[in-house]
Amino acid sequence: MADVDKNLDVTTVTDTQEVQDLLAVMQSPENSSLFELFTSYVEERARQANDSTRIFKGTQLSDPRVYLQCPNSPTANNYRQAVYHFKTASQILQKYEKDKVDDLKDCELLRPVFENIVYGHICENSMFAFFCSTENTPILINQYLMLKPDDIFAEYAQYIILWRIVSKAKKKKNLLSDFESAKKHIKTAELLAFKLSKNVDCQPCHRIILIDLYYDLGSKYVSTGQPERALDSYQKCFELDISNYSALYGIAYMHMQSDPEKAIELFKKFINMAPECEKQYPNAYYMIASLYLLNENLDEVLRYCSLAEDAEKKRLPFLGPVDVPQKIALNHTRNVIKKMKS
Repeated sequence: MADVDKNLDVTTVTDTQEVQDLLAVMQSPENSSLFELFTSYVEERARQANDSTRIFKGTQLSDPRVYLQCPNSPTANNYRQAVYHFKTASQILQKYEKDKVDDLKDCELLRPVFENIVYGHICENSMFAFFCSTENTPILINQYLMLKPDDIFAEYAQYIILWRIVSKAKKKKNLLSDFESAKKHIKTAELLAFKLSKNVDCQPCHRIILIDLYYDLGSKYVSTGQPERALDSYQKCFELDISNYSALYGIAYMHMQSDPEKAIELFKKFINMAPECEKQYPNAYYMIASLYLLNENLDEVLRYCSLAEDAEKKRLPFLGPVDVPQKIALNHTRNVIKKMKS
């Protein structure tokens, strides 16, 4: 990786003529469409990059042993634990022979299912595909909650599972629109978050679930075009856990349009906090480079593009290549800048 002090915030004064030359290139018909990626596709890609229901596809992810190849990576460890929890939940559920929940004894048999679903989601929600739900799982959860209405694990597991059901239904052209389905599910999450926030420290599990729920809500707000609410949720998540670098990334992302300087500062803070194996680690460099491009600081654009490439080289093999639109546009922009400087 290129040698750089992560705490150093360098502001380079770029030659005015260079900026004018670059702007002229950007505005030319053959290049303008590339730079529109910074705005026209941001929301669509945000759904993929931030949506908590995103499932990573590919043969590498079909075998959980792939995560054991990186024993010293906290990110790989989170993936491995998530797979373990979701598979454990599936195994317990498959052993439950009844088609209904009659009494508290049945509840005791099912409770580990819900606990493992929740812990799997907290570790890495994209691994939910490893949970094999039965057709009557939603019915079992409803019956369970009638007997144990204050069980927060069951309530949160219900929220997680129902969102997957809604997502599948949308692909099959459910009568409800995508937006209406999302709004209904978001309302459920908001009510659950309000309930947990009133007694956040009454049990240790309440806090960790609320942290995960706020982050999940943030991603839902992003995907439904509610930036103010998304920022509020990410901030609440970070306030509950100031070591949560994923929430910090979300906060930085939501400042990109409203306060670019603040976004740069927060992305740099994320880089200082997150491990280099974190899936969004290279993304942060690309985001900073794109913001410096908007500020017409061409030297910093080149520097952070280089740092992004260095970070990608250390990316975990099962995560796949970075595909944020900023990377695509910056690759072309960097070549233009280099030609201008040569």
